[in-house]
Amino acid sequence: MTVVTLDEAKAHLRVDGTDDDADITLKLAAAEDDVARYLDRPVPWTDADGVPVAVPAAVKAAILLVLGDLYANREVSVIDATYAENPTLKRLLGSYRRITFA
Repeated sequence: MTVVTLDEAKAHLRVDGTDDDADITLKLAAAEDDVARYLDRPVPWTDADGVPVAVPAAVKAAILLVLGDLYANREVSVIDATYAENPTLKRLLGSYRRITFA
């Protein structure tokens, strides 16, 4: 079960047709996994009984943000570029992140 549907992902990416569905599905799973690892909690969320609960819009938006980056930057070779983390991602996810102390 995913938080973002394929149709939502394609709308976010402005993709029509089905040619890229497999690629988008793979990148969507990777985006959800990336957000889950950052938050240190599984996505989608469940209550104490294992029943799925609504994921906050900020978390869903962060998944779409990561997906957009993965989709737009599919190639490995980048020359003379500086990697900069998108600060919006941390703003969207910061208050939902579990903080663990060693």
